[in-house]
Amino acid sequence: MRVKINRHKCDAHLAFCEQCLGKFLREPLGYERRCFVEIDYENPEVLVVELHSDGRDVVLKLDEEQRKNAAAEGWSYFVDFVPAMYRNHINKEARQE
Repeated sequence: MRVKINRHKCDAHLAFCEQCLGKFLREPLGYERRCFVEIDYENPEVLVVELHSDGRDVVLKLDEEQRKNAAAEGWSYFVDFVPAMYRNHINKEARQE
């Protein structure tokens, strides 16, 4: 399965974002959010998350165990940058990207 996420589509703060994506990581079928740009249900054994946040693009390839860890720890633990906590700087034009 592959999901493409653009955090600029949602102005929720990081704690909410991690909880929201964590819900998807625990229950990937049937759970889509407004930050999801694209979703492909093929190859359910591996979940590929293409994440755009804070001007960066990150690809996470997660098997079932890694999905559980990312859901518990929060996705920001697995990226090599510190994402912004608050998203209120995201304006309407940026959400339309």
